[in-house]
Amino acid sequence: MDELKHKTLNEQKWDRWAEGLDAKNRRNDYLRKAQHNLIALLPIKEGVSLLDIGCGTGWAVGDAAKVVGDKGTFYGVDMSAKMIDKAKENYQGRPGIQFMQANAESIPLADDMFDIIICTHSFHHYLHPDKALSEMNRLLRKGGRVYILDPTADSRIIRFADRIIRVLEPAHVKIYSTAEFHFMISRSGLRYGGCRVIGSNQKVHMGEKVY
Repeated sequence: MDELKHKTLNEQKWDRWAEGLDAKNRRNDYLRKAQHNLIALLPIKEGVSLLDIGCGTGWAVGDAAKVVGDKGTFYGVDMSAKMIDKAKENYQGRPGIQFMQANAESIPLADDMFDIIICTHSFHHYLHPDKALSEMNRLLRKGGRVYILDPTADSRIIRFADRIIRVLEPAHVKIYSTAEFHFMISRSGLRYGGCRVIGSNQKVHMGEKVY
């Protein structure tokens, strides 16, 4: 797909979703529960530096910051301007939490800045997942870890659903298998740290910056 067209489709989609993403409904409850379960896995300590790529309205950023009473640095980036506007509105007055509009492949932040990077429910929309992973590697400190929560195509039903979604939703790229996540994370220079099941057909795939 043409890069500009893909970018435009995703921005338009997530701009439309921005107002409703915090509403109480089954879809959002499902997504938030999975994010909360991910946050429970993270080694969050006072003074931590954490980045959420594809942060939406900032819910996971706020949930992570709550673990240490905002005693750390918590960033969220999203390509949707309306998502970022909503995130800033949700967390105004909390100086340890910051949001900015940015594409996952090019984030205007310093090298070796974060102890933890999370990416939830957005990786399957990335046109160039290798570039996004390289950016995560650049932003992580040595010993830092990335946690990617996404549907994972380890069953026939998910692989079939993936083919249908590609037809119905032009902004969708691909749902990856565990083997594909292992390969992509390792190729980026990170050490693959395995995966954990989070909810139905969703896994958290982990990578560590070892040098």
